[in-house]
Amino acid sequence: MAREVHKRGRRAGLTLVEAAIASTIIATVLIAAAAGFGASLKGVDRSKSISRATVFLETVLEDLSAQDYDALLALNGNQFFDQTNAAVSKYGVTLTVFQAQLDLLQVRVVVRDLDTNDVIASVTTQRCRR
Repeated sequence: MAREVHKRGRRAGLTLVEAAIASTIIATVLIAAAAGFGASLKGVDRSKSISRATVFLETVLEDLSAQDYDALLALNGNQFFDQTNAAVSKYGVTLTVFQAQLDLLQVRVVVRDLDTNDVIASVTTQRCRR
């Protein structure tokens, strides 16, 4: 005896409602994944920016350490840029130098993103007369 594969009144395949529900679920998952991917890319870009600014800051600090004690006070208020001028630079460093005590200078270096004016890093150090 052969069995009847389909019962009377039922059809094989998906109904329109089932297909709509499946499409909605798939679309929701894909949208959530795309949003997560976009946030991840923003995080990577921010990390790259911080790394570049940190390298620039290290360069400025190395240059400052090569300066004579007496020359540091003259640099108070100066700005340095990662390119030839502020118009084409991504980062700027503002230098603040003042006499903290006799024969002791305090040096503060602040790195800013020139596009957003956000402070990326700030370092304060001291330098004594040798």
